[in-house]
Amino acid sequence: MKHHKMLRLGAALALAAALTGGALAQQTAELSDEQVKERLGFLENALLSAQPRAKLWWYGWIASYSAGALVQGTLAAVNWDKKGDDKDFAEDMLVGGATCALGVGGLLISPFVPAYGPTGLRSMPEGTPEERQAKLLRAEELMRECARREKEGRGWLTHGLNLGVNAAAGLVTVLVFDRPWSEGLITFAISESVSLLNIFSQPRRAQSDLKNYEIKYLGNPGTYRAGTSDPTWYISVHPGGISFGMRF
Repeated sequence: MKHHKMLRLGAALALAAALTGGALAQQTAELSDEQVKERLGFLENALLSAQPRAKLWWYGWIASYSAGALVQGTLAAVNWDKKGDDKDFAEDMLVGGATCALGVGGLLISPFVPAYGPTGLRSMPEGTPEERQAKLLRAEELMRECARREKEGRGWLTHGLNLGVNAAAGLVTVLVFDRPWSEGLITFAISESVSLLNIFSQPRRAQSDLKNYEIKYLGNPGTYRAGTSDPTWYISVHPGGISFGMRF
């Protein structure tokens, strides 16, 4: 009985998706070619202009986590047979390298769509009205995929997974390596700080671009926002030192 219920639910979801896709295709077919060109231009410009920033974030974090895993793993191996502080250092490097490796895995398992999705859109033909309509449908779908991925990247599930991994790193330091709780808390704090930096440095432009598109062309309520909502880094020189940070 449960099997049949699951089949019916799956069929209902598939039917709903097909109907939604058909409705969008019908709406697009009702647009004039000039309207299609205008909407397509908006979406292509938004997606392609946001791609370099998205690629920098995605590939940059993959490279950083990979380097962290490699360097810390190597240091752990070199110092593993030593005693005292060197042994503690090796254990810290092993834990740090493992969390970095998990970071790489997370980025590869859940790829950042804004970094690679627009490349495929650019290669789609648009020489005829029919091709432009098909490309517009794909551009709308891609913009929603990008916005959804950005939202998931800053969502509670992502925070919870990172919190669990970092808490586990602290517990391994204390329970497996028999170190003081204070050192386990330090391990957790350092790992969690890196995770939060990863999360809050993630671009989120697609969310605002999608909202602007829906306000401008689909009649959704709201206020059109110029610019992007991506975080920006700043450096400030002042008497006594230099400070830097990130504005959201």
